[in-house]
Amino acid sequence: MRRSRPGRVPLAAVFMPSNIPLYSYALYMLVASLYSDRIAFRPSSETKSQMRRLHALLAPVHGLPIELFELSQRKFVTGPVRDADLIVFTGNYDNAESVREGLAEDQLFLFFGNGINPFVIAPDADLAHAVRDVTRIRLYNSGQDCFGPDVVFTPRGRTEEFIGLLTAGLDALRFGDNSDPDADYGPIHYESALVNCSDYLVRHARHIRHGGRIDLPSRRIEPTVLVWDFDEKIPLDEMFAPVFNVVPYPTARRLRERLASPSFGERALGAMVYGNDADTVRVLSERHQTCVNHTLLDAEDGNRPFGGFGMRANYLSCGGKRHAEPLLMSQAVARNLPTAALDTVGGR
Repeated sequence: MRRSRPGRVPLAAVFMPSNIPLYSYALYMLVASLYSDRIAFRPSSETKSQMRRLHALLAPVHGLPIELFELSQRKFVTGPVRDADLIVFTGNYDNAESVREGLAEDQLFLFFGNGINPFVIAPDADLAHAVRDVTRIRLYNSGQDCFGPDVVFTPRGRTEEFIGLLTAGLDALRFGDNSDPDADYGPIHYESALVNCSDYLVRHARHIRHGGRIDLPSRRIEPTVLVWDFDEKIPLDEMFAPVFNVVPYPTARRLRERLASPSFGERALGAMVYGNDADTVRVLSERHQTCVNHTLLDAEDGNRPFGGFGMRANYLSCGGKRHAEPLLMSQAVARNLPTAALDTVGGR
């Protein structure tokens, strides 16, 4: 608040994400209430019951003007969104575009989407370190997180060593209920994730090197490793599942050409590089939030702008124009709603 100094927002409307509900409640609503008179939010259909329970627990305690609306997306858009000064949307790019197209030019719209989040291993990388970190971020919330890397690029000469360490580590993981503190991963929450992952593994079964089993009664997806040839057309759609797509690369130059391509650029959010490869870090950093020898989970800070410069990953829209850039709500309000003079809200 001291750093960004956002002005007063009479009404904010928030489309909540389908994951990290408690964190999102704090980030998009509790903090935003410091400069917003009212906040209307719509839970994701995937986690509506959990969000309803969470709000029922917290609302009597915080007493803030935060109201839950269990409306269809269309009714939420024609209701609270129509009158809001600030709109926050987390989810699918096409859905975000359909919402944005109906907004007035003086409304501020923030879109938080998803990216490919490439995980790159340089030839001199500490493979044990890289394996621990890629396992941790790919299995975070059992794979149901938008920071999870959709592709892991390994140097061709060290790929087998990497896969050996990775599969040994995955075999040591313990599956258990989400309430079990000793479990390394748990059941998949989203039915759509089960369906999409099942379809993906059936269509690409010949690439499976490790795992691949799905148990529907327990909703368990076994951590699965697929290996692809560098020149193959790899489907890199976001998957909320513990799936590792490993791609050996022939040379650093060919890898950088791939990472600089439009398919990566339009979904540029975050990237991770392990080992020493300054040129690849430079190429990625032009559009990605890039971490070296640590993960996006380690770097993310709710008090700082986060994201990349890919339009499908995240963007800000105001005055009829879109800008792909790292986002922070308070900063975006301060820079794009200048008519809202700096003030206290509700006497606070």
